[in-house]
Amino acid sequence: MKTEELTNLDTLRSLAILLVLIDHLVPTLATHLGYQPQWLVRSTMHIGQAGVLAFFVHTSLVLMMSLERLGAKQGGQTIRFYVRRAFRIAPLAWFTIALVVAAGLPSNVWRQPDPISWQVVVSNMTFVQNVWTKKQVIQPLWSLAYEMQMYLVLPVLFWLVTRVRGIAILLALIGASVLGGAVLAQITGGRLNMAAYLPCFMSGVLAYRWSKELPQILPARLWLPFLLIMTAAFVAAHQDAVEPIYWIGWIYCFVLGVAIPRFRNDEPSTAQSRVAHSVAKYSYGLYLLHVPALYFVFVFLDLQDVGLAARSEEHTS
Repeated sequence: MKTEELTNLDTLRSLAILLVLIDHLVPTLATHLGYQPQWLVRSTMHIGQAGVLAFFVHTSLVLMMSLERLGAKQGGQTIRFYVRRAFRIAPLAWFTIALVVAAGLPSNVWRQPDPISWQVVVSNMTFVQNVWTKKQVIQPLWSLAYEMQMYLVLPVLFWLVTRVRGIAILLALIGASVLGGAVLAQITGGRLNMAAYLPCFMSGVLAYRWSKELPQILPARLWLPFLLIMTAAFVAAHQDAVEPIYWIGWIYCFVLGVAIPRFRNDEPSTAQSRVAHSVAKYSYGLYLLHVPALYFVFVFLDLQDVGLAARSEEHTS
């Protein structure tokens, strides 16, 4: 994949991490500084979920490309794929877990943190906390469990979608996952676990296959505005929801998957492309380490006292 063909994906990934950071920063400001204007709270409600779902679509698409490149080499495609993903994801995740446990940091700084036990640590280190403890050593780790588990079936999906009737097979699988997820939601009262995200991951696979079939007809300058409109629509659809609504996420991801192959890519030399590339390059580190950073700023440096002092001065002046 040429560099100029990845600029739109860099924009998608960099926006996704910024949405997650905003989602965690706003309640942190409310908790530690008492800064919680209703317009800000409402306009950022569930914005982090939109970012994570965009990550899922992006991840599946990029890994389909990776499997294509590995397939062009001699043998061992699947094994090399698993090894590369393990070395890409696990070391920084394990380092972050060790840092949090050794320093006694909370899993988050904007609400009641999860209690940490050896079971929680082991489940997080093995990326199975969604089926075992359902608690996080550090909050962003929740999504890594789903990503790592999805990696197990991505080579199979790659084989299926590269067949002659790959698009029909994939659309049937997406339909089956949506139907199965909807039925499971009714049976379990909405506790879908991995079923809540299968259509999102497969939307990225769909983007990969359609990128081979469909021409890029939409101008590159509209890509970022389109993503911002999609984010705003996702947030607006959740205005009265306490928890994310699974079927809204499915629609959001499917539209992303359909749209990605239709946009032309920006030139790598533009300012937007360079900034997006830099943010995307370090997005995984930002995703895992921003919670310790928030702890350092708002708890270790005790900015709560600063906020209280500032409000006290306002009342006395």
